[in-house]
Amino acid sequence: MQKSVKLIFLLTVLVGSVLSKSVHYNLSMSEPHTHLFEVEMRLEGARGNEVVALPVWTPGSYLVREYARNVQDITARSQDGTSLIIKKTDKNHWQVKGKGSQDIIVTYRVYAFEHSVRTSYLNADHALVVPASVLMYWEKNLQRKHHLHINMPENWSEITTALEPFNQPGNVDFIARDYDELVDSPLELGNQHVVNFEVLGKPHVMALYGASNYDDSVLVSDITKIIEAETKIFGGLPYENYSFIFHVEEGRGGLEHANSSVNFIRRWSFNDDKRYKSFLALVAHEFFHTWNVKRLAPQGISTFDYDQENYVDELWMAEGFTSYYDELILQRIGHVDKEAYLEVLKDEINTLESRPGRHHQSVAESSFDTWIKYYRSNEHSSNATISYYNKGHLLGLLLDIKIIAATGGKSSLDDVMFKLNKDFAEKQKGYTSDDVRRTCESVSGLKLTRFFDDFVFGVEPLPYDEVFALAGLDVDSTSEKNSYLGAKLKSSGSGVMVTSVVENSPAWDAGLNVHDELVAIDGFRVKSAKPDYFREKVPGDRIICTVSRNGILVDIHLTVGFEPHQISELKQIEKPSDSQKQVFEKWLGLPWEEEVKE
Repeated sequence: MQKSVKLIFLLTVLVGSVLSKSVHYNLSMSEPHTHLFEVEMRLEGARGNEVVALPVWTPGSYLVREYARNVQDITARSQDGTSLIIKKTDKNHWQVKGKGSQDIIVTYRVYAFEHSVRTSYLNADHALVVPASVLMYWEKNLQRKHHLHINMPENWSEITTALEPFNQPGNVDFIARDYDELVDSPLELGNQHVVNFEVLGKPHVMALYGASNYDDSVLVSDITKIIEAETKIFGGLPYENYSFIFHVEEGRGGLEHANSSVNFIRRWSFNDDKRYKSFLALVAHEFFHTWNVKRLAPQGISTFDYDQENYVDELWMAEGFTSYYDELILQRIGHVDKEAYLEVLKDEINTLESRPGRHHQSVAESSFDTWIKYYRSNEHSSNATISYYNKGHLLGLLLDIKIIAATGGKSSLDDVMFKLNKDFAEKQKGYTSDDVRRTCESVSGLKLTRFFDDFVFGVEPLPYDEVFALAGLDVDSTSEKNSYLGAKLKSSGSGVMVTSVVENSPAWDAGLNVHDELVAIDGFRVKSAKPDYFREKVPGDRIICTVSRNGILVDIHLTVGFEPHQISELKQIEKPSDSQKQVFEKWLGLPWEEEVKE
């Protein structure tokens, strides 16, 4: 019995010793102009054969990106310097034959010259490190602590990351509790402009790479308002520190992380009202993900499989509701007035209604198929698919108004988000679409099975008129009957080309094809993507489109159609009831004001 106790104690010590071992990385960039990161990865406590791998995707960006394609010059050695055999076993895994009693050290280089929020980038000026694309994981040991040491060029002085320790000048050593946290912590390296500020008693840092016309105090003020407005929904900040990484160059896009975000914005966005609001909407969107996605996560991505797609039906909520709130938050903090906000909603509706794909793909299917469709669009995509961002935004809007109306203004979608966060995020459980429905029902008292069947899992037309009427709003449709071809044209060096054809349009019915060169209409030469001659036509006119198809001239007989239905305005009705006023005021936090007619 005593021997058994001693044996158990010894095994416990040994197991504890193995489990306490860590993974150590040295990340270097000795020649940053070559765009090559140099990585040394030490597997502490390795025994015998081990497997290392690089993820094929990064959480938050649902596309297999095959990061291993950028790996080169991989070698392995033991702790005493003895070379070890390392063999690639599939596209992103390598097997190392260790000595059995010494740590294994794997070295490799990674080419990094794709500038985006989901890929790493390195040049002579700076580096953005997206860990999933650079730092391999030790198979079956993802839960160990991961240490990262940064060796930067001598003329670089700043490291911005949410990794511990946080924002300490001159610090080059960081630690993550596991591989998931490491992957979720991008790093900006270089000489970026750094601004430290505090919100709700917690430290935040803003790092900006790229020269522009921004004002530190204005950015801090506006970002603080966004943080406070979103925190109010969920009841508190779920982190100890947060890093905003901004690339101020070209393009627009962002990627969320638990304690940070990476955002790309156009250089001259800060003195242009429209662009600045777009920038703030991006910040509001990625920051809302601090809760919705990073902590309040669908079951399919509550844990990660880094080797393959992780399927979910719920991106309509995870991304779509976040899209709804990013514009709503700007309205709440006073950056978007009532008229401008209603214009945003009108545009969202028209975006969905202009896609024939709304008849074919549900928003749940759009989510599930994001891996093969959303990020891989082609000339037919608008006919067959929709965006879960777009339709999810509208579902959040409609549910918000329905909940407010059903509860007499006592509850809203805010209460749904708060309850979901409490019931799932705080209990570290993933949710399903049914959980979202049940929570909406619990908050509102409504029965929403039919709503979810029709609009989340089905392709029924959204009930705009019915729901907007609850808030005293009228959907006004355009009465203009403009001529319509149904083909997108693009001028190129070789002529005017057909780039897409809208399903059931005149061009579709007549047989106009993508890649056709539109040479003439009724014998008149076409010289631009907006042919002057076509402007003279009216719906019902018969025309002949002469196209060059595979080098052969073909005449296509076509009947000009009517431009598709569009919403021209979302406006307040003239004589609202008290309940309509109540819903409107609770929804937008504004008093109902009669529009003054000129």
